[in-house]
Amino acid sequence: MKRADVAQLTPLERKALLEELAAMVAAGEFDFGDVSRILRGTMLGMDRKTFARAVKLSASIIAKLEDEPDANPTLETLNKIFAPFGGKVVLTFPRLEEPRPLDDDEKQRREMLRAALAKNKRQRRRSIAPSED
Repeated sequence: MKRADVAQLTPLERKALLEELAAMVAAGEFDFGDVSRILRGTMLGMDRKTFARAVKLSASIIAKLEDEPDANPTLETLNKIFAPFGGKVVLTFPRLEEPRPLDDDEKQRREMLRAALAKNKRQRRRSIAPSED
């Protein structure tokens, strides 16, 4: 998924994409850092430094959240990161019933999101790899 693809989505399709990301976090498929990386890079097309300034956080906080699986951000930090997308981190409890099976649109969105995350992580690794002189 590219920024141009996101720009062509209708508001309802964009909302469905955001809801799918939230569902993937709830299911343990993505963590908050994965979602931050996708939203920042794909939806806004911002680098970490620009995004950090926009949400009034340091770039190192964004980097730690996105790169370190054991990052432990505060709720305030998470809410600052997700506010530009209309998101807010809240307490929920799991359902007692089994979730309904994913429909084809949900499966397709999840696959696009996984591919976007994988591509972004590959680009990040290439950009921080030591240069061979």
